[in-house]
Amino acid sequence: MNFRNLLKPLKRRVLQRSQTASRRGSDVEWSAETLEPRLLLAGDAGQEISFAANASGIQIQAIGETGEEYLEVRYDNRDIGYMLLTTEWATYQFDVDYTSIDPSKLQIHFLNDLYDPDQGIDRNAQIGSVTIGDQVLSSDAADVFSTGTWLAEDGIVAGSGRGSVLNANGYLQYGTPTGSELVVYARGAEGAELMSVQAGEYHANRINVGTELQAYRFYVNEVIDPNSVRIEFLNDLYRPDLGIDQNLIIDRIELDGVTYQSEDASTYVTGVFRDGQIRSGYYQTEQIDARGYMQFDATTFESERYRLDQSIVGDGLTELTTTFPFDDHHAINSNNQSVLAWTETDWGQGSTFVRTINVQVVNADGTVDENFNGGEPVDLIAATMAHLNDTSGETYRYSLREVATDSQDRILAQVQKYDTNGFFNNYTTFLIRLQADGQFDAGFASNGFLQINEGSITTASAMALDGQDRILVSNATTIARYNSDGSADNSFGDSGSTGIPAPDVANYTPGSTKLAIRDDNSIVVLTGLQYNANPSANYLVQLNEDGSTGTWFGDNGIVSIPYQQFSLYSNFSERFEQMIVDDQGRITLLGDVAVLRYTINGQLDATFGDGGRTLLPEYTVSDGQVFFGSYNNFFIQDGEGRFLIPYVGGLARLTADGQLDATFGGGDGLAAFQPIENGNLQTYSVREGLIDNDGELRTLARANTGFGVAYWELV
Repeated sequence: MNFRNLLKPLKRRVLQRSQTASRRGSDVEWSAETLEPRLLLAGDAGQEISFAANASGIQIQAIGETGEEYLEVRYDNRDIGYMLLTTEWATYQFDVDYTSIDPSKLQIHFLNDLYDPDQGIDRNAQIGSVTIGDQVLSSDAADVFSTGTWLAEDGIVAGSGRGSVLNANGYLQYGTPTGSELVVYARGAEGAELMSVQAGEYHANRINVGTELQAYRFYVNEVIDPNSVRIEFLNDLYRPDLGIDQNLIIDRIELDGVTYQSEDASTYVTGVFRDGQIRSGYYQTEQIDARGYMQFDATTFESERYRLDQSIVGDGLTELTTTFPFDDHHAINSNNQSVLAWTETDWGQGSTFVRTINVQVVNADGTVDENFNGGEPVDLIAATMAHLNDTSGETYRYSLREVATDSQDRILAQVQKYDTNGFFNNYTTFLIRLQADGQFDAGFASNGFLQINEGSITTASAMALDGQDRILVSNATTIARYNSDGSADNSFGDSGSTGIPAPDVANYTPGSTKLAIRDDNSIVVLTGLQYNANPSANYLVQLNEDGSTGTWFGDNGIVSIPYQQFSLYSNFSERFEQMIVDDQGRITLLGDVAVLRYTINGQLDATFGDGGRTLLPEYTVSDGQVFFGSYNNFFIQDGEGRFLIPYVGGLARLTADGQLDATFGGGDGLAAFQPIENGNLQTYSVREGLIDNDGELRTLARANTGFGVAYWELV
């Protein structure tokens, strides 16, 4: 079943439900006028499905009352799939890569309860057996915990052994949860409002809120802090012509028996209408007027975090251009200066499309280095076209790949040009070197320009410098090495180049590469692209300093990264696109939601995370702000070996052994970029992070008015 295709029409139905849609909360009593809920009965129909004893993943047997019931399956606080039920018993398969599955971490959530007695509609969902390998779990078992089952004797309360039916938005859990109890008291202005609740890694989405104040009760399998509780208003609608103004009113929350009021001075709220604008701040209000969220106890931060260094020019952000480049790269030289290369586009005279690749140097105090080209950027496209006698004016054919500095602070930029024959593009890579003063280095190749022809280097190319300032350039299949003067290094491979060993697997297709250099100048290549039957998304390849295969590494020089599928709807395995090789030769990889570490000889490092792997939160709330998605544009280590990973809205920090660092941010390894501290910085745009010579974080970033270098201090 393709759950992605089911999601969109179901969302439309949820949004279009009537004002009478919600009538149950976990503390709501039933009246004599309410429609008696009909409990679904499995009978023999629920037992007609058979399962193979060695079946992989999880199989869930379920039926809906109306055929519109929508269920979410969560394991260990992570989404693993959705089910749109029918009025017939069906079995739903969910594949996971866990080596073992703890039933007490499995939850099945009912998301779109609808009760409309006028139309005779009452959505209910029944869960039959749940099969994990050869283990069959009964949803009627005494230890199955429910938060959404109605019973005649007590209505809807949470508890164990309440049966297999979900009559209200809630969940079944196959073991009694331990952790925190959260109660949210909320109502809607119109009765059609939808909210989501997040608490730590727990997430309950698209909950109907009626016009009467109701208590919504949640049990979280971890002890959570109040500042990890975020309640979001999802479907704001203002139609004065129809007399409609949807707003979410949150009276308070109770967490493990302690009350936190929405009007408390520590409650942060977005989506508040004040003085003719939608605003964010500590407004001490119960009502969210526009799409936004409420964050409780959001000012009680005691752990370390990064904030903009106000001692730097521009209050921590040096803006270099008023445009927003689509491609930018960053290096820090021995003088602690930032070397930037970025691409800008514009429309010239006669509506001609013009592209520039600019290189500029910024001092450690945020001022522009006047000793570099008089403080002005160097345009690499114009210089390359002059070097090639290219008078076409077609600047759009050039693109920026990378920028780096060597031991003498010379700047090396990788620029690519394509030409087309009408059917195919042919790519040429240029290495361009500038002296520290911004002049083209006449001692490098041809007046500062080296044209790479080896191996037909294409868009898959990567670049790295080793400890002798030798330059390595790779594509999907070939690595070439050049001496520091730009000449071919004939001591490497065959006359300066070597092929990248390919794994012996069916349907293998070479893909983009990343290069990392060990202290002994040997080379680690991250390569590979999953295709068809490939059991792996990526491979690690070890090459010795002379370009020969490091057969001592993995399986004859190659490590196959095990299949990992953590992202919802993904038909392919996790993509690992960032790599760090530390001073012990260990290799750490960052994927979409996972971090892996390998020993120097290519074995998963059992001392890191959970047997070599750490899973990152896909979305959570911490430190007064939502975190959604590690967006994988940089991955760095600080001076203490801790890993920094960017999120939309902040940073995650892992300890050197792969645990989320409890001394960072909200006490769970996640620290927000607080808008009240960071002025006009667009926090979702933080890119290309590096640790400078003082051990502080420096990134590229956008503000409301332009693009430049952001300087962060650890506080």
